[in-house]
Amino acid sequence: MATFVQRMTMKAPLFRFSLLLFSLALIGLAGCGPDGLSSRAGILPSAFGKANKLTVIADSTWWASGLADSVDYTFGAPFLILPRPEPLYDLRHFDYEDLQYKPARKELRSYLIISHEGLRGTRLDDMIRKDLGDSILTDGKPYSVKLVQNRWATGQLVFYLYGRNPEAIYQAIQERGPAMLAKLKTHDLPILESQAYAAREDAALTNSVKRLTGAQFRIPGEYVMALEQDSTIWLRKDVEEMIIGLLFRKIPYVDQDQFSREGFKAIHDQMARVVTSNATRETYMMTDDRELPLFFSAQTLDGQYAMEVRGLWSMKNEFMGGPFISYVIQSPDQQSLILATGFIYGPGKTKREWMQQLEAVLRTVDFP
Repeated sequence: MATFVQRMTMKAPLFRFSLLLFSLALIGLAGCGPDGLSSRAGILPSAFGKANKLTVIADSTWWASGLADSVDYTFGAPFLILPRPEPLYDLRHFDYEDLQYKPARKELRSYLIISHEGLRGTRLDDMIRKDLGDSILTDGKPYSVKLVQNRWATGQLVFYLYGRNPEAIYQAIQERGPAMLAKLKTHDLPILESQAYAAREDAALTNSVKRLTGAQFRIPGEYVMALEQDSTIWLRKDVEEMIIGLLFRKIPYVDQDQFSREGFKAIHDQMARVVTSNATRETYMMTDDRELPLFFSAQTLDGQYAMEVRGLWSMKNEFMGGPFISYVIQSPDQQSLILATGFIYGPGKTKREWMQQLEAVLRTVDFP
């Protein structure tokens, strides 16, 4: 049998004329969108752009003298968890003039528009007040965060962040950043799901996993069965010089210690070892928390308690490794645990979007 390493690396004229003039007049009236942006029959254009992109609109001087660092600290923080850091969001900055110079810049998917009272009178501040009204800050609040959808295009998410001064903005980013990130993640999810299921769903593989675990995971069509052995399934997809894997296993539920760090490592490494071990060379996959820790997050998946774990894996006695995301899910009868892991091997390749796609697939779990 080939080793895991080997497997891994492979109408009358006058009337018609009058009707035409009337119709053209209607189109002319309806054809202007917000701020003079033209749109067919008054319909907003569709927003464009990829997931994980955030456009920040703010005063250029302020951006260069501190605001950029504050925004990047929260929205450009490292994605958990990758061997080589990649940001949560790729940031792009425009000022008001940039938007007017190229109107298409108003048709991107996600925006963060920032200003404060010290910049009152600027064209950007005027735009914000036109959009939200002059009473932006009420009841003595230091800042205000407003979410507007479809401002200039459909499928668009726009956050307005307005404060009494720069310090209030920094406070707002710190306090409201996590909730804003959650909204952005939900906004991007349909794109990531469409990427993950570009080849639709493989019904046969979905049924194989269901027979093994008792739960249904929607398996994308690009995966193939790499190995099924000792109550463990390994599914594999090769793309862009990377190997993307899915592992599934069902085990008895013993106690809550199985959700702890050591408990997770024991049951997860046992699953991985089934499909990756090479007795001759003492080689197998294992969780690797020597340099970077494992990140645990309690979740609810299809109404069931689950623990999400993110971290790195490596091969014992082989120079191989990469990121993984795993879910330990308690079955509805609370008698079993389902282990579901997605992992990537792709040295030197960017992996953020692929990890997000794995997360989207694993979170489709459904208990019939």
